[in-house]
Amino acid sequence: MAEIDDNNNNRTSEKKIDLDFIMELLKKETQIPKILAISPDVYKKIAQLIKELSIQKYEDLELDVHQELIKLIVLSTKSLIELRTKKLLENSNANLTYPSLSTDDYSKLTDEEKYIFEEERKVSQRKDLIIQSLTDGNVNNLDSISRIIRSKMIIIRFLEATDQFMGVDMARYGPFIKEDVAILPFENARSLIEREVAIEINDLRFHIKET
Repeated sequence: MAEIDDNNNNRTSEKKIDLDFIMELLKKETQIPKILAISPDVYKKIAQLIKELSIQKYEDLELDVHQELIKLIVLSTKSLIELRTKKLLENSNANLTYPSLSTDDYSKLTDEEKYIFEEERKVSQRKDLIIQSLTDGNVNNLDSISRIIRSKMIIIRFLEATDQFMGVDMARYGPFIKEDVAILPFENARSLIEREVAIEINDLRFHIKET
C-alpha cells in the first residue's frame, strides 16, 4: 500500500497543476475516510499558479472569466485544506490527551498541514493542562497561566494615529502614527484590534517579510 501511495505521490508531482487537478484531488479526498498522500509541494505549486494567473493581463469578458477561474482555484484549494485538516484530526489517536497521528498518516501531510496539526496539538495540550489543574486544585498552575497571558506581547500595525496610552504592564506606549509597527501587551493590542485601530502581524509572516 505504501508503494501505491508513493507512486500516486510521484504522479501528483508530475501532473499539470490547474483547476481540474485540484478538483480531482478534492473528489478523491471526499471518497476515502483516511487522509490521502499528496505531493509535499502541491500547495506551493497552487500558490505559484495563482501568482502567475494574477499577473496576466486581460480585458472585458476575458478578465471576468480569468478572475472567476482564480476564485474557483482558491475556493477549491481552501475546501481541500479544510477537508484534510478535519480528517487528520478525526483520525488522530483519541486515547491520548492531545492529537497524535500514526507515522504513516503523518508522512502523508504537507509541511503546511503539519504546521496546522502542531497548532492543534498545542490547543489540546493547553486545554488538558487547565482541566488537570482544576481537577487537582492546583492554584499555582492557574496563577502561572494568568501571568503568561498577561505578559504576552504581540506585534501590531496601526491603521490610524493613536495617542499615548498606559499598558496593562504600567508602561507607556505611543503616540503612534498610521503604519507604525509596535510590540504591545496582548490585552492592549486586542482592544486596538477589536476597535479596528490596528491589525496583528502574524509572527511567521513578519519573519518572512523581514528576512
